[in-house]
Amino acid sequence: MSVLEVEGLSVGYKSLVGKFRVLDDVTFSVDSGEIIGIVGESGSGKSTLGHTIIRLLPRNAYIEKGKILFQGKDLTKLSEKEMTLVRGTGVFMIFQNPLNSLNPVKTVEHQLMEAVRVRAGRDGKNIDEREAKEIVLNAVKDVRLPDPEEIIKKYPHQLSGGQVQRVVIAMALILRPRVLIADEPTSALDVTIQAQVVKLFKQLRDEEGVAMLFISHDISLVYTIADRIIVMYAGRIMEDGNVEEVIKNPMHPYTQGLIGSVPTISKREGELKTIEGSPPSFLVLPAGCKFHPRCSKAIDVCKEKEPALKDVGNRRVRCWLYE
Repeated sequence: MSVLEVEGLSVGYKSLVGKFRVLDDVTFSVDSGEIIGIVGESGSGKSTLGHTIIRLLPRNAYIEKGKILFQGKDLTKLSEKEMTLVRGTGVFMIFQNPLNSLNPVKTVEHQLMEAVRVRAGRDGKNIDEREAKEIVLNAVKDVRLPDPEEIIKKYPHQLSGGQVQRVVIAMALILRPRVLIADEPTSALDVTIQAQVVKLFKQLRDEEGVAMLFISHDISLVYTIADRIIVMYAGRIMEDGNVEEVIKNPMHPYTQGLIGSVPTISKREGELKTIEGSPPSFLVLPAGCKFHPRCSKAIDVCKEKEPALKDVGNRRVRCWLYE
């Protein structure tokens, strides 16, 4: 059953040179206990999508149209006061800059204890101070932070970037939200800690039924954790399908390019491919398919008309080659 449904979502920005659209007609749903990996180059709209769902956009951004249905309730219609009740145990986001999730004037212990109380309130439980601290220490241990008793006494600015990232992941483990949006959640972590965090996310999915949007530029990492993958370019979904099928048999030329550029041990020097050119500016998007200036398989219609996102077998693809 879908816990989150995004329908026809378009988001714009206001700038000194005018308005421009950064998300265009984005539609997808995520079920309880499902992990969707969202990939694409920098500037493809991945992070904006996460910020829009949790309604934490910058002041110059606005939702043009569309719905964001969380458990049947349209988040785009809620007041800021109503949204504060959704954030946390309903929808929680691990930001690319994890310091944005923490209060700089409160200790780690204070903030994680507050997360325990919020979750207890949702679950209708009474938890005493001793039990709450035990939950906090266990979460800190789970994310492999050394000296948990000392770590929780510190303020966010006293921690390294990787430690702050793990504190926010620990907060997510405590809250157990219905939907977890993780924006590059392991970028500051070494490989061994990264593997442990992926394991913890999978436990949240399997044991708590948490739905997750895992935003990353690392396709190899997404392959290890996701059930489905959504490929974004210029604010649009270009391909959406089962992660194993898409990785092994990508259909959209952009997806093919992304996967071809992933380094592996088996690829020798000279075998690594790159996508020619750079992503377009949202201020001056090309006509037709937004990827056509960089696409080696582009045909005449690609330059003139933008393809729709259509069902092709058991996945969705936005490409004239499959019309």
